[in-house]
Amino acid sequence: MPCSQQVNIMPQGFGQPQPTKTDKLVEQAVRHATKRNPKALDQIFDNLPVKLNKQVLDGTFAALAKDIDTLAWLCGYFAGEINSASDNDKPNQPIILISKLLIKYGMQPFVDFMPYVGNRITILDADKFEALPVPVQAAVKEAFELRETSDAEMKRINDALAAEMSVE
Repeated sequence: MPCSQQVNIMPQGFGQPQPTKTDKLVEQAVRHATKRNPKALDQIFDNLPVKLNKQVLDGTFAALAKDIDTLAWLCGYFAGEINSASDNDKPNQPIILISKLLIKYGMQPFVDFMPYVGNRITILDADKFEALPVPVQAAVKEAFELRETSDAEMKRINDALAAEMSVE
């Protein structure tokens, strides 16, 4: 007497969580950053509402946490050093070089320091910066003019930049 066996066939992925819109945008941003494609990143980051933009940015940096070269390149992109693919071939881009140095020594972009449009970096965690080896601090000070800014002034600058970059 043959043994009967019941087999349930379910479509692949059924019952499993599907990627969200944010997940898909992060995946695209990571791919474009890895390929050094600023125009494709522009299409993502220039057209998102502020809240979603921040989520995609945070997810992208988290996904690239172990890829210092791409993180540093992305800092250069956000600071305006990289506007087209031809900018990828320019040597000695200060934001990228300093970002790479800061990341190597444990500082996190958009947490401990912030690249800004206009080829600027803002140190967000002064204590962490002061704990860096003296040669690293000296390299940053040599590459950039350092100015101390009060928390109120920093908030005003951040609010103005956010308003300028926001898409509603």
